[in-house]
Amino acid sequence: MSTDDQIREAVRTVRTWARGDERAPHKPLLLLLALGRVQRGEDRLVPFKDVREPLRRLLMEFGPSRDSYHPEYPFWRLQHDGLWEVPGGEHLEPRRGNTNPSLGALLGVSGGFPEAVDDVLRARPDLVRELGHEVLNAHFPSSLHESILGSVGLDLDPPAILGARRARDRAFRDLVLRAYGYQCAVCGLDARLDGAAIGLEAAHVHWHASRGPDAVENGLCLCPLHHKALDLGLLALGQQRRLLVSSRLHGGDAVEAQLGRYHGRELVGPLHGQPCVADVHAEWHRREVFKAPSRAA
Repeated sequence: MSTDDQIREAVRTVRTWARGDERAPHKPLLLLLALGRVQRGEDRLVPFKDVREPLRRLLMEFGPSRDSYHPEYPFWRLQHDGLWEVPGGEHLEPRRGNTNPSLGALLGVSGGFPEAVDDVLRARPDLVRELGHEVLNAHFPSSLHESILGSVGLDLDPPAILGARRARDRAFRDLVLRAYGYQCAVCGLDARLDGAAIGLEAAHVHWHASRGPDAVENGLCLCPLHHKALDLGLLALGQQRRLLVSSRLHGGDAVEAQLGRYHGRELVGPLHGQPCVADVHAEWHRREVFKAPSRAA
């Protein structure tokens, strides 16, 4: 694999673990981490022992809440997509009942883009940026893009929608803001400039990047802070439209005032006759995004 189009196709079709609509961002996060290394001119191969903890932190922050996190999975399995190699890996003994090597075995090897892929990427910084956009748009909501890029050390051009998997409905934002009376469903912010709403966004509860629909029953009108908190899993929707705040959120008085105090409160809106967030979307978000457990009542 050595041409631009072959690399693009491999990135677009990278196989992620799938069971229903559960999220598995392991390979996408490793790809972004590796693209950042290329952009910074770092060595092609990186020892697993050096990337293990950074990748684990990425999975904790931007992946679903899990009892344990396994950076060894994408480090080994991305090889199956033609975008990664682990030289000498064929000599590693697999775990019992599994094709993957043990964690201890991986601590002695390195991995990275195959040489042909790496050569193209280092000669084509524009392709690195394009692929970065492709991975972000395909697997993560836009509110998290800057945070993810900062965490992986990847610098992209001004935001662009390149290779988006599915076109967004341009009417979604207007319909959601109208349904909630142009106020944040968490804090009630309803700022206007000469009658025009400002500082409000339409958030997908079930992420658009994870096939969530552009429908009012999958949307919330939120200010930027509470939109990002929702996408990071600090906030979620519980029963009877009441907000959940993750017990993993910590900070001082300002954090409590802006986020913590809303635990257990009912959403602001929607207006009479407008649909509430459907249970199926709220449940997806609690399962795939929320950093459980929630605070005590």
